[in-house]
Amino acid sequence: MALSTKMMVGVSIKDIQGATRAVRKAIDLAQPGDKIVALNIPKLVPEMMLSSMNDPGDATEETFAALANLPSRAGANMQAQIKEAAEAEMKKLGKEIAIDYKVTQPSGDVKSGLLAACKAEGASMLFLGPGVGGNGSIPPFAVAHAKGLTVCIVRDHIE
Repeated sequence: MALSTKMMVGVSIKDIQGATRAVRKAIDLAQPGDKIVALNIPKLVPEMMLSSMNDPGDATEETFAALANLPSRAGANMQAQIKEAAEAEMKKLGKEIAIDYKVTQPSGDVKSGLLAACKAEGASMLFLGPGVGGNGSIPPFAVAHAKGLTVCIVRDHIE
């Protein structure tokens, strides 16, 4: 009996192309019974939310709630793009792999949050895009700080 592998794919609004390639690579390497989790952890940017308002003191609780949900909504839209690419890749390869798509609450420390999510999910592999232009800060952080986890930075589309 073969052991199944749980793979985590970190997806980012900033690097949708890299995230798409990363999920395709995970599907390519996945075997029957493996599970993939595509995870987006939005970055919490409170100063950006407040600076876009004329007078933050006049804001209602509903306004702050709506602003707080913007990253999660944007993440959900991005997850739809990733899901579409994943389905196309599975169809192309003739595979049927279980994939969960998750968007967490916004975090002030996305890098550590991603590694903590891998540990919580019991993932043995983490797939990441390289970041915009191949210069993202999360991939080198993951490589340097991941413990008990294989990290794969997918740079197939970088020239």
